[in-house]
Amino acid sequence: MHTAGEFDVVRALAVAVSVMPALTHSVAQPSAQSESVAPTTVALVESWPDGRTIYELTSTRRGSMWTPFFPRVDGYKLLDGATPVYAVQFGRVLVGRSIHVDISVLLGSAQPPGVPIASVVVSPGSQVVIDALTKFGVQPVTLSMVDVAPMTPYLPTVVSVSPQIEVANVDLLNAPYPGYRITLRNLGSKGVSNVHVQSYRGQEKALSALKRAEDGRPMMHPGGSYTFDMNLTSGLANELTAPGRWTPRAIDLIEFDSVRWDDGTYDGTPPFPDADALIESDSGRRLQLRRIVDALRAALAEPSSGFGVLASAKNRIDVLTDAEPDQVDAAKLAMQSTKASVRADIARFERDHSMSSDGVVRDWLTSLLRRYEAWLTRLSPP
Repeated sequence: MHTAGEFDVVRALAVAVSVMPALTHSVAQPSAQSESVAPTTVALVESWPDGRTIYELTSTRRGSMWTPFFPRVDGYKLLDGATPVYAVQFGRVLVGRSIHVDISVLLGSAQPPGVPIASVVVSPGSQVVIDALTKFGVQPVTLSMVDVAPMTPYLPTVVSVSPQIEVANVDLLNAPYPGYRITLRNLGSKGVSNVHVQSYRGQEKALSALKRAEDGRPMMHPGGSYTFDMNLTSGLANELTAPGRWTPRAIDLIEFDSVRWDDGTYDGTPPFPDADALIESDSGRRLQLRRIVDALRAALAEPSSGFGVLASAKNRIDVLTDAEPDQVDAAKLAMQSTKASVRADIARFERDHSMSSDGVVRDWLTSLLRRYEAWLTRLSPP
């Protein structure tokens, strides 16, 4: 499990890789190249009492964003033992001509799951005030929607700090979101664990992200390539924003300013080097947790007696791979320790409950499954 210090690193990293620096973290599902999709024509508007207004492009593909910056209720006091709100999260999807929005709060850190606050429908011309946030010490946010002027961004300048990382291709995107599809190629002799990308509009920092594989493996082996989309989905109101209409601003420069190789060395200067090993560890742990959860579910689905199901669960766990040979070291160690944890849980139960009934055994295995599902959820991005 994470220590308090580890959560501090994760919180710092979450802000550093946010889609709008020091503003929000926004995620939209990537478009499939084989589908015919129209450009997005509406945006969700989040208006805060402190004067900040955030726009989020919205399509029929669900997207989400969270922000750790919001006005708090003056004089609000937490109940004893309560955890303060770290971020407010918005899930959004276009249904017909309206936007369906799920609002939740993330407590203590950016780690899910969030606490649901409200689910609302924002229709053209309407304004919906989320007063329920005040119960958590957050001032109400007002939701509305505006039309979006279609735009196709111009090609930015794209550079890499490492001569071993080639920018192989940059394509423009306009549907469902405007943006860029970038392909990198690894010309080096080592695998790439992650790359940090920072973009700019003139002198102003814009989108940033840490690109990596999600299973603890290198994102690029020697000679390999990696393709990702950088979508222009979020923005603030400014002096150029016309009432009732908004358009995303294009990017001028995209810089890959840090490369972490699979041996732990760097090209460039990483923004949060202390977080990299934790990220790699969590990637391996998530992969092993998914396999453990699947194994426990499969065992519980069998019609055997309680102890038969326990034996099946134990066997399914035992045959799981300790680690993948091409994973980075931190991911391998996390895979091994996570498997060892569930094996120890089962061994303790066998030792202490050898005379338990079948029903007790099944109930315990079900609770074990819920425990590992919750662990996996906490390690998964919001």
